Amino acid sequence: MANLSKTDKLLISAGKLASKGKTEFSSEDLVVSAFHEFPNEFSMKGYPEYPDSNYVLTQVMGKRAILIVKGRLEKIGTKKYRLTQKGLDDLQNMINKSELQTIGNIKLERTFEDELAKILTSTAFKLFKENQQHEITFHQFCRFAGLTARDKWQKVSGKIQALEHVIQKAVDIGKSGKEINLYIINHNEIIPPDDLILLGTLFDFLQERFNKKMDEWKQYALK
Repeated sequence: MANLSKTDKLLISAGKLASKGKTEFSSEDLVVSAFHEFPNEFSMKGYPEYPDSNYVLTQVMGKRAILIVKGRLEKIGTKKYRLTQKGLDDLQNMINKSELQTIGNIKLERTFEDELAKILTSTAFKLFKENQQHEITFHQFCRFAGLTARDKWQKVSGKIQALEHVIQKAVDIGKSGKEINLYIINHNEIIPPDDLILLGTLFDFLQERFNKKMDEWKQYALK
């Protein structure tokens, strides 16, 4: 486990919570889980019997909030969080490495299909599929990405990275020639490979179209 950063170990600690049924957890839950899983890394200096909550909180709160910014965790309420699909996949990649065998297998609820269903039923995707991409508004892009006007930049950055991960995952499936059976609005629907690949083209278009507005948002949010 020497090759893992403290942030990686914090992600593993979040995964442990999820594996025990806490798919939504508080910052305090994460502090305790991190200390339990990695006591040497997450104990207070000079007081090894107590957890260092300050370090953990800086990873999910404040300007740095690297687990949020990198799209691994999503804030869903006051001091409440959950793993994103990117976080789940990053965690699974670490679990598959030999140095994590001593931790054991962590079975996690997948969120990929839920996230995919949301963007496939979005107004932005419908307009793009109908060749009306220039009718897509910034508000519709924000809905597509799950953003709100009051979001701090850390959350915005994390949402975009998490969305990009889900879309790339869908594109890779589409390029392999596979289709996906999704449960969408009370019925099952077969999503063909072309639609999955189209999501990647749409994402690139939206980023280019609203690049200036996103830069303005970032500058304003970081003041």
